Amino acid sequence: METTKLVRTSSSKRIQVFALDNLIWVIMIVLFVIFSLTIPNFFTILNIHFMFYDASAIGMLVFAQALILISGNMDLSVARNAGLTAMFIGMLLKVWAVGIIPTWAGIILMPLFGGILGAVNGVLVGKIKINPFLATLATFLIYDWMTYVINEGAIINLGKALDFPGGGTIFGLHFAIVVLFVVCAILYYVLQHTRFGSYLRAIGGNPEAAGMLGINLTAMNFWVFTIAGVLGGTAGLLYTGYLRSIPSTIASGDAIFLSFAGAIIGGVSLRGGEGSIIGALGGVLLLGLIDTGTTMTSIAPALRGVINGLILLLAILINKSRVDIRDRILMPRNAE
Repeated sequence: METTKLVRTSSSKRIQVFALDNLIWVIMIVLFVIFSLTIPNFFTILNIHFMFYDASAIGMLVFAQALILISGNMDLSVARNAGLTAMFIGMLLKVWAVGIIPTWAGIILMPLFGGILGAVNGVLVGKIKINPFLATLATFLIYDWMTYVINEGAIINLGKALDFPGGGTIFGLHFAIVVLFVVCAILYYVLQHTRFGSYLRAIGGNPEAAGMLGINLTAMNFWVFTIAGVLGGTAGLLYTGYLRSIPSTIASGDAIFLSFAGAIIGGVSLRGGEGSIIGALGGVLLLGLIDTGTTMTSIAPALRGVINGLILLLAILINKSRVDIRDRILMPRNAE
C-alpha cells in the first residue's frame, strides 16, 4: 500500500514538473488566441509562415544561448559574433577576395568563422578560467566595434547564393524555417542522446562533481562556446539573406537580450544544468509571435523596444518562479 502511494506521488511530481517545464507552450497558445481575437486577419497561413520566418535568425542565437546557459555559463557576445561574421565574410567575398572566392562559399565560411570567434570565448573561459560574464563582455565590445572598423556602411548586391539561406524559398517555404527546425532537431538529439549532452548538463548542474567524475571541464567549455559560435555565424548568414544586405548594425540592438529572453522563457535555467532545446524553440516562436503581432498593430519602434525589455523582465520572473516551484515540488516532505 505504501509502495503504491509512493509511486503515485512520484508520478504526480513528474507530471507537475513536465507541465512546469512546458509552460512556454501554454503562454504561446494564450497569446496567439489574444492576438487572433484583437488583430484583424492575424490568424492566416501567411502570418504564421511569417512568424516562423521572422524567428529563424534570432532562433540560432537563442539556441546558442540555451546551450551556454545549460553548461552553467553565459555569452554576451553571441549576437555580435553574428554581426562581425556577416561583415567580415561579406567584405572578404565582395571586396578583399572578389573573383577569387566564389560567393556561395560564404554559406560555409560564415558558420566556420563564427565558430572561430566562439572558440576565442572557449579559450578565455575554459582554458584561462576567466569569468564567462567578463570574458564575453570583453569579446562583445571587440566584436561590436570591429564590425564598424571593417566597414561603417552596408554591403549590397551579395548574390543569390549568399541570399538564399536567409531569404530564399523552396516550394513556397522560406529555407530559413527549414534551417531553424533542422538545427533544432540536431541539437535535441545531441542534448538528449549523446554523451556530450549528458556531460553538458553535468557541468552546468555541478561542475565540481562533474570534474570528480572525470569530465574534462576545460574541453567541454571550449566546445560549447565553439558550437555557440557556429550558431552565431549561422545567425549572421540568415540575417544576411533576410536583409538582402549586410549593414554595420546587423544583429545589433536587442538581439543579445532577446537571445537570453527566448532561452529563459523557454525553460532554460540561469543556474545551469536544466532546460531543453524544444523549450528554447518555444521561446523562439514566442518572440516571433510577439514581433509579428506588434508589427501588424504598427506599434512605434520605441514602444517595441519597451516591450522587448518587458519580455526580458517577464522571462526572468518566470525563471525565478519556475525554480522556486520546482524546488517545492521535488523537495522531500521530511526536508520541509
